[in-house]
Amino acid sequence: WLSILMESVIKEYSMFDTSNDSVVPDTSLFDKTFQILWKQALKEKDSTTTSSGGGQDAHVGSTNTEQQQRRNLQAAAPTNKGKEKRHWGEAKVTKQAMKDLDFSKEPTDGEDADDTRALLEARAAYLPSSEEMPEWETEDDLDDEAADDSGWGSSLKGVLDQMAGNKVLTDKDLEQPLQDMQRQLTSKNVANDIADEICSNVRAKLVGKRMQSFSRVKTAVRQALEAAVTKILAPNKARAVDPLRGAIAKRDGGIFGSRGKKPFVVAFIGINGVGKSTSLAKIAYYLKTNGCSPLLAACDTFRSGAVEQLNVHAKCLEVPLYHKGYAKDPSAVAKAAISHATEEGHDVVLVDTAGRMQNNVPLMKALSKLVVENQPDLVLFVCEALVGNDGIDQLSMFNKALRSGGHVRQIDGIILTKFDTVSDKVGAALTMTHVTGAPVVFIGTGQKYTHLKKLSPQAVIKSLFS
Repeated sequence: WLSILMESVIKEYSMFDTSNDSVVPDTSLFDKTFQILWKQALKEKDSTTTSSGGGQDAHVGSTNTEQQQRRNLQAAAPTNKGKEKRHWGEAKVTKQAMKDLDFSKEPTDGEDADDTRALLEARAAYLPSSEEMPEWETEDDLDDEAADDSGWGSSLKGVLDQMAGNKVLTDKDLEQPLQDMQRQLTSKNVANDIADEICSNVRAKLVGKRMQSFSRVKTAVRQALEAAVTKILAPNKARAVDPLRGAIAKRDGGIFGSRGKKPFVVAFIGINGVGKSTSLAKIAYYLKTNGCSPLLAACDTFRSGAVEQLNVHAKCLEVPLYHKGYAKDPSAVAKAAISHATEEGHDVVLVDTAGRMQNNVPLMKALSKLVVENQPDLVLFVCEALVGNDGIDQLSMFNKALRSGGHVRQIDGIILTKFDTVSDKVGAALTMTHVTGAPVVFIGTGQKYTHLKKLSPQAVIKSLFS
C-alpha cells in the first residue's frame, strides 16, 4: 500500500508541475510527504526482514523486489537541486572550463526569445525617434537681448553694468570688472592662466571704446569671449581630428575601390566606466548616417561582458562586430579586425579597448602595444566631464604610456561624456585642451546615439556665465 500511495504522490506532483510551467513550483510540501512515506516504507521493510523466518530464497526474492521498487521510486522522485554550484580556484583552469564561462558566442535556439527581448529594450534606450534631430545638427546661439536672469550673461550682470556708461573705457575702469570675471571663471574650474588669457582678450576688446548701453557691452564681451574660447578649443592640430572627414578622405583618396584599401581606424581609450563603448556606438551611428560603413572591433578581452555589451550596440546599429572572445591579445584582435574590414570593404574600424586606471602598469603597456602595432589614424581619449581637473592627470598618464619605449604617438582628441550633467566643472574642458593640446572632438549629452555633438565656444560660454 505504501508503494501505491507514493506513486500516487509522484503522479500528483507531475500534474502540478505541468500546470505551472510559467512559474517555479513550490515542491516543499511534496518533498515532505514523500520523505514521510519513504521512511515508513523503510521501517516496514526492516520489520518484514526481522520477522521473516521462512526460507532464504523467499527472503532474497522479496528483498530484490523491494530494492527494485526503491530504485524506481528514487528515479521518479522529484528533485530540487537548485542552481548548480561552480567551483572557483579548486582545480586547474582547463580549456573546457574557459569555454563554459565564455558567453560571447551567439545564443542557442532556447535563448532566442530572451535575446530578442533584450535587443528590443536596447533599441528603445539607444535609438532615436523618427522626429528626433541629431544634436550634432543643432547650433548653440547666444542671445544678447535675452532677459538678464535667463540669458547667457546672467551671472555677469554686475560686471557688465560697471562697463556701461557714456565714457571711454580705460584699463582702470576695467580692473575691477575683470577681476570679478576671473573669479567667476576659476569658480567653474577654469585654470588661472586660461582665465587670465580670456580676461586679457576682453580687456583688449573694450579698452578705448565707449559703451553707452548695457546691450552693447554684452555684445562686445561675448565677441571677445568667443574669440578667446575658440582659440583654446581649437589648437593647431584640431583640423585633423575629425573622424568623418578623415574616413572620407582615406576612402576616396586613392585610385582603387574601397575593397582592398585599409580602413580609417579609431581607437577609444580611457579609464573604467566612463562610457567608451557607448561613445564608440554613438560615433558609429554618426558615421553610418553620413555614408560610412563602420565595423566594431571588440578588443576589450579583459572585462567580463564587454564583448556582449558591444554586440548589443552592433545589433542596434545593424553594423558588423569582430571579436575573438576573451583572454586574447587585444593588439592581435585589433590587427585581425583591420584585416577583416579591409577584405570586406569597410571604410572605418572603431576599436573598443579595456578600461584601465592610469597607474595600472601592465594594462597601460598592453594599450601602448595595441596603438604602436596597429597605428590607428585617431586615438580618442574618453573622459567624464564630471571629473573636473582630475581628467588632466588621467590624460597625461595615458599620453605618457603611449610614449613609453621611445614612441612619439599621443592622444589625438578628447570625448567628454555626461556633459549635460556638468555645471561648475565645465571649465575643466578648457583646461584639459589647453594643457594637453588635444581638442575636444565630441561631447556626450545623453544616452541615445543622437546625443552627440561638437563642443562649440557658444556652449562653453553659456555654461560658464549662465
